[in-house]
Amino acid sequence: MTYPMHPVSSVMNRVSKSGRVFARSMLMMLGAWAIGAAGGKLPAAATEPSIPLAATEPSVSASTEPSTIQYANSAKSGTATVSGTSTLHNWTVSSPTINGTAVFSSDFNAATPPAIESINVVIPVNSLKSTEGSGMDSTMYDALKMKQDPNITFSITGANLTSAPSKGDAKYRYAVSGPLTLANWKKWVNLTLDVLPNADGTLTISTSTPLKMTDFGMKPPTAMLGMITAGDDVTVDVTWQLTKQPTLARTGP
Repeated sequence: MTYPMHPVSSVMNRVSKSGRVFARSMLMMLGAWAIGAAGGKLPAAATEPSIPLAATEPSVSASTEPSTIQYANSAKSGTATVSGTSTLHNWTVSSPTINGTAVFSSDFNAATPPAIESINVVIPVNSLKSTEGSGMDSTMYDALKMKQDPNITFSITGANLTSAPSKGDAKYRYAVSGPLTLANWKKWVNLTLDVLPNADGTLTISTSTPLKMTDFGMKPPTAMLGMITAGDDVTVDVTWQLTKQPTLARTGP
């Protein structure tokens, strides 16, 4: 017995139709089972887990550190004096001009004594005047190499409080160090500073320190064809008057 040959498309259509009927039946059975397992209710659709937003940069608040306190030279800034000896007599030169600033970590009425943040001092060489007159002034300016270096400068690179005010002594005493530039020569020196807060809010800083001219490349000056020669050792005395400036906000971390 022979059977007629069916086209391939007819066979595939039959198979495809049977598959669809079978799949539909299976889906209906699975759906009925799921509803029964859920107590007759369809389960809620699952939701995608929430994804947090990208973290934002933390806000930067204003610094809570105390502000620094700055002082600058007063109109009458004080006196810087250099005194020494010679084969004839002692001599003195002085300047009424001391420019610069001093910055402290806090006010002097704080519970903790303030630290020195910075001190910068500038004294013009041509402001130094001798008690011996203009002839001595010219000799001094040459010895200080005023044409090459018109200013005497000092700045602090390190400072430590060595004593706080006590009964009968209202001064704060600091041991400081830093570069002193004199006669176009820079040398690190150690100084003792006495800092006195005054009742009117001003500040007086004073120091006295011995130096040698030759430590700064200076040749002790002479006069009268070398008959008078200055000694190598000198003493520098500074009394500096400063006025409190507006409060400075800290800029560091």
